[in-house]
Amino acid sequence: MVKIRQILLFIMFSFVTVAANAQNEVDVIVQTLQTANFSSLLPFWDEAVEVTLLDMVNQRQMTAKEANQQLQSFFNTKNIVGFEKNAERKVGNTIYVTGKLLSGQNKYSLTLLLQVEKKTLHIVSVRVS
Repeated sequence: MVKIRQILLFIMFSFVTVAANAQNEVDVIVQTLQTANFSSLLPFWDEAVEVTLLDMVNQRQMTAKEANQQLQSFFNTKNIVGFEKNAERKVGNTIYVTGKLLSGQNKYSLTLLLQVEKKTLHIVSVRVS
């Protein structure tokens, strides 16, 4: 009985550690978007990313580098000056982050789909509308 209790405690501790690490990474991603520091954002992209931006007709699959450049180009073109996180929701290994990109009088909605893989967080989808 003591062994089972120890195993359960170990498993619970492991989940808490992974969740805390993912939360720290979400905060880093949000800060990076707030400061528009795209070189710091590059390590968080997945190998293949689904990107849908305001000017795009259809969703496109891109590499991490292409997705990073595309988002940076959008920030520059639309004169994005900030990001305000509205909500964050975790379902299993998936985290949804939504917020507003601020540009003078314009506001754009941003949705990120993040996936926890091997204790690290990856952006697998970005949508701006």
